[in-house]
Amino acid sequence: MLKIKGNYFILETEHVSMVVRAVEERTEYLYFGEKFADYSGLELMHAEGNAPWNAPLSLFSQWGKTDFREPSFLVRFADGSCACDFRLKSAKIVKRDFADGLPRPYGEEKCLRLEFTDAPSKLKLTLTYTPYADSDAFCVAASLFNGGKKSVVLENFASAQLEVWGRDFDFTTFDGTWACERTKHKRALAYGKFENASYTGSSSAFHNPFVMLSREGEAYGVNLVYSGNHREIAETDDSGRTRLIAGINPFCFNWELGAGETFYAPEAVLVYGKTEEDVSVRMHRFVNRHIVRGKWSKKERPILVNNWEGTYFDFNEKKILDIAKKGAEVGAELFVLDDGWFGKRDSDTCSLGDWFDYTEKTGGLDKLADKIRALGLSFGIWVEPEMISEDSELYRKHPDYAMKVPRREPTRMRNQLMINLADPQVQGFVFRAVSKVITQCRAAYVKWDYNRHMTDCFDKNTRGGEYYHRYILGLYSVLQKLTERFPNVLFESCASGGARFDLGMLCYMPQTWTSDNTDARDRITIQSGTAYAYPQSTMGAHVSASPNHQTGNSNPLETRFRVACGGLLGYESDLTKCSGEELSAIKNQIAFYKKHRAVIQYGQYYRLGDSFGGDWSGFISVAEGGAKAVSVVAVPVKRTGASNYRARFKGLDAKTVYRVSLREPSGIMKEICVAGGDLLNKGGVNLDGIFSETNPREVSYPLYTRMFVFEKFVKDKAEKKAK
Repeated sequence: MLKIKGNYFILETEHVSMVVRAVEERTEYLYFGEKFADYSGLELMHAEGNAPWNAPLSLFSQWGKTDFREPSFLVRFADGSCACDFRLKSAKIVKRDFADGLPRPYGEEKCLRLEFTDAPSKLKLTLTYTPYADSDAFCVAASLFNGGKKSVVLENFASAQLEVWGRDFDFTTFDGTWACERTKHKRALAYGKFENASYTGSSSAFHNPFVMLSREGEAYGVNLVYSGNHREIAETDDSGRTRLIAGINPFCFNWELGAGETFYAPEAVLVYGKTEEDVSVRMHRFVNRHIVRGKWSKKERPILVNNWEGTYFDFNEKKILDIAKKGAEVGAELFVLDDGWFGKRDSDTCSLGDWFDYTEKTGGLDKLADKIRALGLSFGIWVEPEMISEDSELYRKHPDYAMKVPRREPTRMRNQLMINLADPQVQGFVFRAVSKVITQCRAAYVKWDYNRHMTDCFDKNTRGGEYYHRYILGLYSVLQKLTERFPNVLFESCASGGARFDLGMLCYMPQTWTSDNTDARDRITIQSGTAYAYPQSTMGAHVSASPNHQTGNSNPLETRFRVACGGLLGYESDLTKCSGEELSAIKNQIAFYKKHRAVIQYGQYYRLGDSFGGDWSGFISVAEGGAKAVSVVAVPVKRTGASNYRARFKGLDAKTVYRVSLREPSGIMKEICVAGGDLLNKGGVNLDGIFSETNPREVSYPLYTRMFVFEKFVKDKAEKKAK
């Protein structure tokens, strides 16, 4: 809801209020927090006086006046100066409009639009704020129009700036690298600036664009609808304020804005909650309701079998069909043919770009897909269209398609170069090539991989400071056309696992491969960190072979399954090597997952414990209304002689009585008690016997788990009559 009270603009959701005071010389945030019942007395919240050190909480910051903190944008004029003085010219509640070429949230029609002008340069800055009532989220969009006669250069143009009173905040980021993505790190703010940024060309596994500011009683989450280089800056000052800026990383960014042109920044998402848990819950709702779209919005995702770790490049038609047959027998719904089906791809040294059938291996891709569908499975396929091998027909024909700097030896990662998506001609090639593959095999699913970072960024028709962003715009253009042409295809984003897990990709691809690391122990931490911002309905999570191919750790099949239930279930191994007992167990697991799939994929997700910062960790997914929930609890270390490991659950309805069942290692469900939701949330539920389910002598570096199902207890007529 948006309403006007004098020069106050009030934006409301179900639980949150944002109040903006709009006057020419000092437009400011008055409030962003728990919803007000009444808005009388807003003048009491104004900043003190007009002195520079008493400046208000700013919606944006410019260079050239009396604010000497990090600016949210910096413009360089033709004469070399960069001073600006933007003044408010218009503040209205209007219908939303959108920037072409960028992904965006959907589902709300009205926004607050603020327009500011810098009189000497005739630049117009536009900020829009859109409240999403059903998810307690607010989207900020920023654009700059050049109404002057000369070009200007944007050296920095952030998407959003949030300022709040107080300096005692923690700044939380989600960092890592390949195979250990999105680990939570929290540090107390102090004097100076704290930066979270990507320099890889993508949102990156190193530093995810989602960050939080938090202190006792309040937390703020900020995320970008963007997949490229980003930067988030947190800064405190002596006037008792904390500033958070989020947007495109200004590193190697210089955008020439010609006369009459407009630059659009990616949208940013702001979420407030009393706790970090509130922020997470609200961000999940926003992603499920306003980011993921089309056929797959809120739709249950299929259980898949992928051959990658089962075969790598060494397969033929018979091998693939044998794995697919086993997948069909155990109840899987989708088979995914991974890397190695195209060109002459027998290793990672060749053929990227040659997106045509390697018939000697597949027996004919279209025929293979038909045979797999005849087994009762849908067919999916892997592609990596943003890459090119020097040993490929495409490179021999079009070496100009590769990203290379003239007269310099290119940097090679994973034996490959990147393709130049800043070039519209190359964009057209990628669209046609992927379209042909999907059409040929009638794929129901496409895994879109991206296996290296950007280097050698150059295009003869692109200014150097614009390359990174123009590449991302080129990628979005291709994805927009593909998803419009193939609206029923389920696309999964992958970037060496999770190096591009962001809201921008999720606008086109409803799910993302969370990490190449499928080790159960590591996945508990990776999935927990990821789930602060991204719901489990977006997280690919597979059961793989033991010992694990990434870590060498071994764990029972049931343990690996329980952890994979924290996301979208798949199996990534050679099922033909499984014993009859193992196949029977997998069949039981898949049946269990199907029975509880709706709550596992779309229930409200809560982290349990401290992701191994303490004695135990885990998750619980609770159905809307609280009538059902599924939970997995994990203990990382068996300490000889230690006892009384206990778990507290979250999200269960305090007034509901639950039938509590335990999934045993055999897959049998055992009812253990009837208990109230309030007790289960607040009491310490003992985990007696958790160590007896896994024999540490049979596995290495084991993880100890328990899986619970909570279902609303309703006495049947016979019980009532007996009483």
